[in-house]
Amino acid sequence: MMKPPRPSASTYSGRNLHGQVVHELGRRIVGGSCPPGEALPNEEELCRELGVSRTALRESVKVLAAKGLVESRPRIGTRVRASASWNLLDPDVLAWRCATSPEPSFALQLNEMREIIEPASAALAARKRNQTQLRHIEDAYEAMAAATTIDEWVAADLEFHSAILDATSNPLLRPLAAMIGSALESLLGLSARKAGTNFKVALPDHARVLDAIRRQDGPRAMQHMAALLADTRALLLRPGPKAARKPVAKAPARRTPARATAR
Repeated sequence: MMKPPRPSASTYSGRNLHGQVVHELGRRIVGGSCPPGEALPNEEELCRELGVSRTALRESVKVLAAKGLVESRPRIGTRVRASASWNLLDPDVLAWRCATSPEPSFALQLNEMREIIEPASAALAARKRNQTQLRHIEDAYEAMAAATTIDEWVAADLEFHSAILDATSNPLLRPLAAMIGSALESLLGLSARKAGTNFKVALPDHARVLDAIRRQDGPRAMQHMAALLADTRALLLRPGPKAARKPVAKAPARRTPARATAR
């Protein structure tokens, strides 16, 4: 039985049957259960396994094709396309990528994209924000400061960065928060967990970004956001804790045989 996916910034709701089929097949493809170049199981098999009609299955395949994941051809069937053809900026594809244990390089690539976009966005927000937008950033910061668990921290951190994108008042930048929401949530969670028990270690960096935006100091906002993301990159590159080695048992000392004494 298919389980409804966790709510995210994805474009398809998993609450209805059609959405559940899209998410189930999408996770399989992005997660590697259906490797590129391989054909999906035939319609009869998939309909029986997923408990859906042929119509619902075909509509779901059309959605996956629009996201660049599959292609259908007469007498060949539906095959998984190479990952280079996937629309990686699609909210669903990003969410599936993060939900299926992405390789560490993906987290670094996502942070590289943030390093390109977010410092300039912080500078723009500092120049153009209004009082309501500033208050939203302040509220998110206060929620970060009050967080007592990693999950609370990640939710507030995501809101902080989304509020800054909104404060740019640029309609082309605002959708980025929704587009990368699920992936960013996973990245923030990964960096917070790598920080260990001190998951609030980045709070002073966020305070400096907030202060620059409050003062409408664009260059400082850009500088502090760049520094914050550079620290995140360094944290992602940090190796995880090594498993403790078991003590090596010492071999018993060899006993030297006593020499026979001459009689």
